Amino acid sequence: MHARTTLITGNADVRAVLDDPRFTVPPVHDAAPASPPPARSRPCLAWLRSTAVRFSNGERHLRRRSVVLDLLAGLAPLDLLTDAAERTRALSLHGSTGSPGSVGDAVVFAPVAVLGARLGIAGQDLAAAVDAVRAIAGVYLGGADSDRLPSADAAVRLLSGLLGTDGDEERTAQRIVLLVQCCAATAGLIRNTLALADEHRPAWDRTPPVADLVTETLRFDPPARRTRRVASVDASVAGETIPAGTEVVLDLAAANRDPAVFADPDRFLPGRPDTRHLAFGHGLRPCPGSDHATALACGVLDSILTP
Repeated sequence: MHARTTLITGNADVRAVLDDPRFTVPPVHDAAPASPPPARSRPCLAWLRSTAVRFSNGERHLRRRSVVLDLLAGLAPLDLLTDAAERTRALSLHGSTGSPGSVGDAVVFAPVAVLGARLGIAGQDLAAAVDAVRAIAGVYLGGADSDRLPSADAAVRLLSGLLGTDGDEERTAQRIVLLVQCCAATAGLIRNTLALADEHRPAWDRTPPVADLVTETLRFDPPARRTRRVASVDASVAGETIPAGTEVVLDLAAANRDPAVFADPDRFLPGRPDTRHLAFGHGLRPCPGSDHATALACGVLDSILTP
């Protein structure tokens, strides 16, 4: 546990922390500790966290981030958008989409299947892979009931078998991480966009372009509302001293509604001129897959919202 926690909400102050190498990513806090990383033949959640780019700092983070960037370089956002749109239309033909305000899990998690296929998971394994990704995503960031950890361990083992055919442990972990991030963030983005579009539709003459809806949703109601850093040494933000060891909670949702940056910040306004939201981070560790996540969401949403 950290001796002290401080909350930062201002847009400029959040950006300053994300720009500052003195603030590092904290370790995961679980309700109960996971077992130590096992032998390579039996990967588990603890192995994934210890090998993933998200929970790394320093040289390990840079090395693992380069692996993620290499994987993403082989995934064209336009191809992902097209695949997501086609998969959503196929689900619609089978009656799996529902109305825009009540789409089912098959739709909001369609991006996971699309990305999994592009990463090399065979079609017959996609349904099991999506279930495995969801099991991991529910506990990946920590704080989970210990009863859920065995299922997550089994899910990591399944995915490592499907994605680890090249024998490169770090690369396998980053492939799994891409799917987990897609599951947690992109599904939330799709749900939030649909909810906001449904709420505001009566005030519109026509539905705004899907890309504008997604961008404004990322600002107005981001799927990841907070992120955390730890001061590795004494530092300062906005004139306030942050002692070493302090956990800094960055309120991205509040920063995205800072009136010093966004005019009329509490109004949902697709197409607004200033789109410098912080939903994908900033500074030293921005989300490397922001274009890919946006494309996947737009593919699904375009098939639902466009007549």
